[in-house]
Amino acid sequence: MNETEQAFDVVVLGSGMSGLSAGWTAAQSGARVAVLEKLTEIGGSAALSAGMFWTAPDFGAYQARVPLGDRVLGRRLVDDYEAALAEIRGTGIDVAAEPLTGIMTFGRGYSLAIRDLLPRLAVDIVAAGGRVATSARATEIRRTPDGFHLTVETDDGALHFACASLVLATGGFAGSAEKLGSAIGRNADRLVHRANKGSVGDGLDHAKALGAAASRGMSTFYGHLLPSPLASFEPEEFLPLSQYYSDYCILVNTAGRRFIDERQGDELLNQELVFQPEARGFLIFDDRVRTEHATAEPFPGLGVLDRYKGAVAAGARHVQADTLEGLLDAVSRWGLPRDTLARTVEEFSRATAAGGGHAGGAAVSPAATAPAVPPFYALEVQPSVTFTFGGIRIDSDGRALDADGRAVPGLFAAGADAGGLSNIGYAGGLAPAYITGRWAGAAAAAHAALGTDSALLDAVAP
Repeated sequence: MNETEQAFDVVVLGSGMSGLSAGWTAAQSGARVAVLEKLTEIGGSAALSAGMFWTAPDFGAYQARVPLGDRVLGRRLVDDYEAALAEIRGTGIDVAAEPLTGIMTFGRGYSLAIRDLLPRLAVDIVAAGGRVATSARATEIRRTPDGFHLTVETDDGALHFACASLVLATGGFAGSAEKLGSAIGRNADRLVHRANKGSVGDGLDHAKALGAAASRGMSTFYGHLLPSPLASFEPEEFLPLSQYYSDYCILVNTAGRRFIDERQGDELLNQELVFQPEARGFLIFDDRVRTEHATAEPFPGLGVLDRYKGAVAAGARHVQADTLEGLLDAVSRWGLPRDTLARTVEEFSRATAAGGGHAGGAAVSPAATAPAVPPFYALEVQPSVTFTFGGIRIDSDGRALDADGRAVPGLFAAGADAGGLSNIGYAGGLAPAYITGRWAGAAAAAHAALGTDSALLDAVAP
């Protein structure tokens, strides 16, 4: 180390839920920690969320919802949930007393004061002798005999950091059109970015340069259907404009055909829509859906509001009609083939009456209901991306792995930078971020203290 370097045991890149969790956990373990955030404020996309701390209620539910997920990571995620929740309660922030079930069709979790938790973790890191810096972007990372050397750009010029352990928690690559195009392919450039602007794949780039490999599921991601077109889309509109109720609708593409069982959930409909022509879709529903679901609060923190009305106010293409026939006539004037559209709706109605079946190109769930209560509505929608599911390949201690499955010494990843937990199916956002942050933070502190990535990590993991 030269005299201009600032020395830390652990440096964390990113100050969202996973980065602050990693830094806090490492600091609690006795490590001297620096958390570096390239944006002007801490919090990442977690600060924009509704604050629901949830995941699968058990490993069986995880496997059923995320059959392509990494089972080792999934099992530890579920096993560590209660301890992580108790840890958060121990910070003194407000956490709901009772859980909410059925989140994203299957999950279980608690609403918490996310905007109180994030600064609390940061304050504790500093109180433990660490540092939390904003407007600090790592531009170069190189390996040294003792760990890593980082060159960091700040408003006051370049700074230099040395550390034994490095945790990557920069939020994935949802903000990079180039990386999305490479990973997802068709229509990826049409995805609306629904997260903080800083998550452009910095962690993945650094990890690859240091010898780490990518996980499976690089083409999968999380997001929600949004109105189309949109006159604007600012962070304060991310939650209100998400059309969470789409699983109670009929969703068709520009050819007037269904392409997925809507009851799988809005986040899965959102992923599938990107591969449809023009990445555009149309929700068809009745007044029962609007009043019972589109105007409901999906979970605490999202608020009770009329999401269809909000979509209309935001500039989306829409139509309302007193009869279903009149609605189909109006939608066909948008360029959809009326005969195909009418056949799709008719087949869907027959399938729901029969308790399930097949209609317009996709299965119909036994839980589905056909539009029957006037007035009837149609709304054009488009897909969005909040964060990516693929990322750096890790083990269940958060250690970054190379292509042969070997740990890259001193390198760790958490949150959306770490791939494998979700893959098409979604295992949650805040809870996996916080929990993988705990893994990486504990392992990083142990590596810094012991100078090894040995199995002794199991003895010091939280």
